Amino acid sequence: MRSDITKFLARRRSIRIFQKRPVENELLEELVQGAAWAPSASNRQAWFFTIVKNHDVKVAMAKAVNESWQNVIDENAESGAIDEVREYASCFGSFRSAPAVIAVTCRSLNAFQAHLLKERAEHTFGDYPSAAMAAQNLMLTAEGMGLGSCCMTGAIAAQKELKEILGLSRKQELVCLIAVGYPDEQPTAPKRKEISQIMRIIE
Repeated sequence: MRSDITKFLARRRSIRIFQKRPVENELLEELVQGAAWAPSASNRQAWFFTIVKNHDVKVAMAKAVNESWQNVIDENAESGAIDEVREYASCFGSFRSAPAVIAVTCRSLNAFQAHLLKERAEHTFGDYPSAAMAAQNLMLTAEGMGLGSCCMTGAIAAQKELKEILGLSRKQELVCLIAVGYPDEQPTAPKRKEISQIMRIIE
């Protein structure tokens, strides 16, 4: 028997087609408020949210992402799977049509952290997964408010270019982009793996 929260989680869909209606700033602030209640490593809350509503900035971001992936495709033109990559990458700049795009970033590792644990540092200090949890909170808040959202990580292939366009410091790392708006589609639920395939209990 599903609980109310499980039903709510199952209801959320990734929305890629939005109404042209803009999202009010008060609602965007509420999304970030929801994100800010996510758990974070040592309660550092080392995340930041840059909200882009400006059309020209979104176009520049999408152009950077498309060019980055075109470079990847050109460099791997002889690969047998490059056609699949080309088709997959073609949607990475689609966020340009969303009323708002939220760039979720976390704090980069500092020199002491990197020295202390070396290659284990990124997986140990937890700011990246903390920001990812905040992104999930943000999208669930959007669902509860009647907004649609779609998390995009393919766009981060253009991390350097996106950081420059958004004016982010070198101490910030992009985790994902989240397209947000009033939904103009109702996607069907994608098939999920059976619980037995993704869980085991050690007693």
